[in-house]
Amino acid sequence: MKLVQKWIARGYGQGEGLNYRPFFHVRDVPSKGRSAIVEGLKTGRIHHYLSDVEYQHHVLAEFSQEVVDIREQYALLPWEETQEIARELGIQHPVYPCTNTPIVMTSDLVLTLLDSNLAVISVKRAADVRGAASAQERTLEKLRIEQEYWKRRRIPWVLSTELDICQARAKNLAALRTAMVSRELDPVMAHFHNFVAVFLEKWEPNKNLNCILAETAEALGGLSADVTFCLFGRAVWLRRLPVNLDIPINHFLPVALVWS
Repeated sequence: MKLVQKWIARGYGQGEGLNYRPFFHVRDVPSKGRSAIVEGLKTGRIHHYLSDVEYQHHVLAEFSQEVVDIREQYALLPWEETQEIARELGIQHPVYPCTNTPIVMTSDLVLTLLDSNLAVISVKRAADVRGAASAQERTLEKLRIEQEYWKRRRIPWVLSTELDICQARAKNLAALRTAMVSRELDPVMAHFHNFVAVFLEKWEPNKNLNCILAETAEALGGLSADVTFCLFGRAVWLRRLPVNLDIPINHFLPVALVWS
């Protein structure tokens, strides 16, 4: 009990922007699948995700022009409120393992939008919320508590799984995201404007990505393949190339562009 109160007093799961600290970190809990610790492009701080599907939702939120802040593992405080909601719903409130201490419940993603409103996403694997197994039923009970917490605040809350997002878009953005945090690329950013112009000049509907990048690199004075691919990644993330992200991006396949 005192330890949990100490975590709350330290501001875990509270705040916003660069100063936000998730309520728990990757090291604190077992993950389902691969965990991810990543530098935030919008927040400038380190984000902690416990599964691939959580990270995919983060990447999609990060690319969205409507999202200005992303807070993961957001604490549902005051601590007593979720306990009260659980009693009203006739649901057993979750407790810390091997104790009778109610856990501090969290939401996976709390997004701040351009209009300063909030949107909340509870991210789960489809296998954890579909079907009638007892473990799934327990997960749904806890989600009902979380949903009611946000309903009281009139803040939109949704449950989302890997089946509710475009997997191609999420995987494309995740693969290209490395270019946005590669500090070694900064010295060649002087080529960025010319890269975009030449790439569009060399692009043809049936020409594969490797071919376009090779021709672009040659036209820019012999840049390396790694550099040109990183420039391509930044151009996509910065919305300078109108690439159709809903189709898998492959070095050996053509790149589809979407012209507005």
